[in-house]
Amino acid sequence: MRVDSIRIFFALWPEPAIQRKLHAVAKKHRAECDARMMRAETLHMTLQFIGNIKRTQLPELIKAADKVSGITPFQLVLDTLAFWKHNRIGYATSAADVPELNVLVAELQQALTDEGVVLDSTRFSPHVTLFRNVELILTSRNFTPITWQVNAFVLVESVTVNQKTEYRILRTWPFFA
Repeated sequence: MRVDSIRIFFALWPEPAIQRKLHAVAKKHRAECDARMMRAETLHMTLQFIGNIKRTQLPELIKAADKVSGITPFQLVLDTLAFWKHNRIGYATSAADVPELNVLVAELQQALTDEGVVLDSTRFSPHVTLFRNVELILTSRNFTPITWQVNAFVLVESVTVNQKTEYRILRTWPFFA
């Protein structure tokens, strides 16, 4: 990848205590699904993947996200471990629909589109990836609910350092009650 190109996405970023709780769920099930576990500090929920862009395009993404308004803090309860066979991913999700999350994603996607950002996909499936390269796809199962107080969304750059993916939060948009 060229230096002027960056890999970007919008996400919800949990505080470290929530990341540790999610990581503990992954540890508990790793052996039975025979998978590569994600590092605790990388756990997040992608709202909208943007992909590779030129660094000079960042201002239009920020301008679009600045237009997302009226979102108040909300709780997200993660309580289900599920799997996607097609891409061999295991993830944490919520058994319940979270209307505030759906509104946030819809507003963000509309703001990006209004700003001229072309989105590869607007399909949103709320999840936090816990595993990659899952060898044994398990049936979905519940775990002790983890309540995540969501107070902001972020713009994240994905960077590969020493053959390891690192995420750098570039900007945060807090919600106000």
